[in-house]
Amino acid sequence: MVSLHYDITNEDYVSFYTFVFWEEGKKKRRLNFLKQAVFLLVFLVILYVAGGRASFNVLSISIYALLFFSLVLPLLNGKNNIIRNAEKICDDVENESIFTTYNFVATDTDLLLKNKFVEAKYFWNAIVRKSETTTHYFLFENAMQAIIIPKRACKNDEEKLALSKLLSRNLSIDAEFNQIIT
Repeated sequence: MVSLHYDITNEDYVSFYTFVFWEEGKKKRRLNFLKQAVFLLVFLVILYVAGGRASFNVLSISIYALLFFSLVLPLLNGKNNIIRNAEKICDDVENESIFTTYNFVATDTDLLLKNKFVEAKYFWNAIVRKSETTTHYFLFENAMQAIIIPKRACKNDEEKLALSKLLSRNLSIDAEFNQIIT
């Protein structure tokens, strides 16, 4: 049995939100970028073939540059947008139930999560995926919701090791190996 007592802070939630929407979406973003880049390249080739060198005057080069920057800027600013969205969620008073003190108890049969608003009991098969970062464990019950466990909640290395062993022993193979480590 592992028993933890911790607070979920704004930084914990921003870390979770960023992990879900940025880290796990890297492959999809790369594919979308590649599709857009190929489209832009094909577009430029068609313009060049259709108009020859005359189609590359100052105005058309400016339009091509704008198209290029419209492709690149969202990629450069994407993570900042995700962090800003997470911060808006943190600042919303209707979400105060996220940012409270949690009591987390994990045994070989189930997980119990309590705070001043709710008490929830999870059986191990309810956890569909475990993801781990350098600072958190995320135990996903579906694609968007997870139990957030900051590693700082473990008082010492023995408690961290006990939690890690308990998770490895009780999570399904699919949940354990569907993880993304950052």
